[in-house]
Amino acid sequence: MRALGTLQEQARERREKHEKQHSVSANLKKIVRVFWWSSLTALLIAGPFALWYTGKTGKWLAAAEVEAIRLSAEVGMTVKNIEVTGREKTDPAALLAAIGQKPGTPIITFDVDAARERIEQLSWVRDAIVERQLPNTLVVSIAERQPLALWQTETGHVLIDADGTQLQDYELGDYLNLPVLVGTDAREHASEMLTTLKTIPRLFDMVTGAQRIGNRRWNIQLANGMFIRLPEENMAKAWARLDQLDQAHNILSRDVLIVDLRLPDRTFVRLTPGAAELRRNPPKKGNAA
Repeated sequence: MRALGTLQEQARERREKHEKQHSVSANLKKIVRVFWWSSLTALLIAGPFALWYTGKTGKWLAAAEVEAIRLSAEVGMTVKNIEVTGREKTDPAALLAAIGQKPGTPIITFDVDAARERIEQLSWVRDAIVERQLPNTLVVSIAERQPLALWQTETGHVLIDADGTQLQDYELGDYLNLPVLVGTDAREHASEMLTTLKTIPRLFDMVTGAQRIGNRRWNIQLANGMFIRLPEENMAKAWARLDQLDQAHNILSRDVLIVDLRLPDRTFVRLTPGAAELRRNPPKKGNAA
């Protein structure tokens, strides 16, 4: 019985020693873990503070930026492709110059906002979108201005769009089919007037020009030499009335020089000089030739 008791006591002592050793090991691991995280936290906090305190923060950030750019170029993040959509009239060389990024330079240094502003300064560009498509492509989407009319100036005809913007770099002969506008403020008011005339396509197809009168209203010239005097207000109603008159009386096919629509309740017509002369002096019946 004594031997059995001794064996039980020895087993208990070995178990207690084993548990004590494991307990110490576990506690030591916890202490090491806490010390490691504390050291890392201190480094993250004290590192930037030390850089700031010594005045080297700016130099460190600049060096880090240079290194980041260099590494990005090494892994292929450089401009290799420039994709452009929406370009028809814009000069390609001028567009590339406005983009301002040469192939082979780091793409992450490209300023998309500055490039967009430069592109939108080009005559034919109304709006532009510039994007980086990593790792190596610039995507440029442009919306070009649409020619609206030719504005007659003292130095010649100028191509303008709906905003009255003067376009550049074009062949005048390509746009002789557009209406010719006359008047110092004609380009500022052309869009509203031409939009109104286009509401009746068959009449608009006859329009060759328009003259701004007294900075208030328009006289419209048709291809047959006829002039249509539109009112200052309710221009659309007057234009629709002309359509009704023509459909009812073929007024635009007659020897008429001027159709005056300035008054809302009546229309005045002036005949061509030849037709007026015939009306004043009609040929006598029975005269021999």
